[in-house]
Amino acid sequence: MEQDNNLKNNNFLYKIRLFKDCQDYNLSLWECPSFIFLVLGILNIVAMVSTYFIANRYTEQPEIVALIVIAISTFIFLLSHSITQGFDKLAQANKMKTEFVSIASHQLRTPLSAIRWTLNLINDGRISSPADMSTYLNLVKESNERMIRLVNDLLDVSRVEMGRMTFFPKQTNIYVLVEKIINASAPFAKANNVSLSMEAPETLPNVLTDPEKISITIQNLVDNAIKYTQEKSEIKVSLEADSKFVKISVKDKGVGIPQSQQKHIFKKFFRSDNIMKNQTIGTGLGLFIARSIVEGNKGKIWFESKEGEGTTFFFTLPIYK
Repeated sequence: MEQDNNLKNNNFLYKIRLFKDCQDYNLSLWECPSFIFLVLGILNIVAMVSTYFIANRYTEQPEIVALIVIAISTFIFLLSHSITQGFDKLAQANKMKTEFVSIASHQLRTPLSAIRWTLNLINDGRISSPADMSTYLNLVKESNERMIRLVNDLLDVSRVEMGRMTFFPKQTNIYVLVEKIINASAPFAKANNVSLSMEAPETLPNVLTDPEKISITIQNLVDNAIKYTQEKSEIKVSLEADSKFVKISVKDKGVGIPQSQQKHIFKKFFRSDNIMKNQTIGTGLGLFIARSIVEGNKGKIWFESKEGEGTTFFFTLPIYK
């Protein structure tokens, strides 16, 4: 009996932990429905009591009572609007969760199916020659790496949303960093019949950034440019500096981004319609993560694009002083 009473008390205390709910939902205090409902309840009680006393005192001046009622009604309306926004955020979060499950399941199913198919062939003894065995093992390796990239992207998104992505900025030679990524991406570009070049001044100042995290952004922009660029065209990575920032740009002559969809480009899971027609593989997480990393390193990211002509992504990093 005593345990039941304790359990009821604990449940009641858990329900009234309004600030905890706001933190769990990642909402500000004035967007947290449970908190605002409490404020509305208190406000209604205060409004009724105040209106009663004021009406009794100023019965000969009803306009004062009317003004107070209008003011309180306006305040309640604004609070109700905040409640609506809070519920809208929760609804969006629920929708994103559903989309996440759908996309993650689809993206994981393909490499897992390839691995299972290959392992079945090996287990059944249907692969005899060493050359064929090597080919199929490379397929397993590529599928495994694809799953690792997807899981890493999902973990990064989770860290961003929970505010737990940490940065360790230090003096970084951005020229060397970009050059290393371009050299590593050259075989991928060649396989897609695309040329990849770098343009930068000989004297480029170092930047203050987290080199490991910013490498993810640069690699993502270069990979996207290669994947979505037309064959026999050029991708140019440029670096230039002003008094406070180094600006990095990645320019391609690819499919471009439709004007009507450009406002969504940095949203989670978003992929434009023209890209979906040509490239079914992808999660739509790369640019969301890239923007979070750039902004976490005190920089800015933006783009210019025209459908059918190409896209240029720009981002800045602060100069190390």
